[in-house]
Amino acid sequence: GAAGGAGGGGGAGGTVAVLDVGCGDGAALPYLCEAGADAARYAGLDLSSRMLRAARASHPGVRFEQGSFLTAAAAAPPAQYDAVLFNGALQFFGDQRAALRRAAALLGGRGRLVLAHANGAAFVRDEAARNPQTVLSTMPSLEEAEEIGSELGMRLLTPHQLGVPGAAPGGEADAAALDGFYLLALEKAGPEE
Repeated sequence: GAAGGAGGGGGAGGTVAVLDVGCGDGAALPYLCEAGADAARYAGLDLSSRMLRAARASHPGVRFEQGSFLTAAAAAPPAQYDAVLFNGALQFFGDQRAALRRAAALLGGRGRLVLAHANGAAFVRDEAARNPQTVLSTMPSLEEAEEIGSELGMRLLTPHQLGVPGAAPGGEADAAALDGFYLLALEKAGPEE
């Protein structure tokens, strides 16, 4: 599932540090914790004070910060996260490569950038066509994500590799799966790779 893309841990009481960009009301936090995230090492970041009020009410004691990913303290180097999650948020960045470069700089070890949208790439393309002032870009294609990963020294994990239902090995099957449920990850290479 989407949370499984966040890190390598599993179960409650995880150890994975996560920055959740565009966290909204914090709805992903329980799923992230189920997949190995540590709520004490989680930082949720959002522009909306209303959404963050809801997040803080639902998850007392968890770090939520209001601000832009490009300027917020939670997203300032040398912060070290195991995963930086863009769940339903990447399309709001006009320069996705710059956002992902910044996110990659925040990763430690074999960290992952997780790019997700529950409604899929087709929904985002439609949303961008109808509201280009708000939706500044579309979700990266497999080819674009692989290229970005290469620029960042990271390897692409496809929908099939991440266990997305309906995804199958091979570019066409994975690309088709992204239209309905978008999930890709870029993973830092280990020292031996």
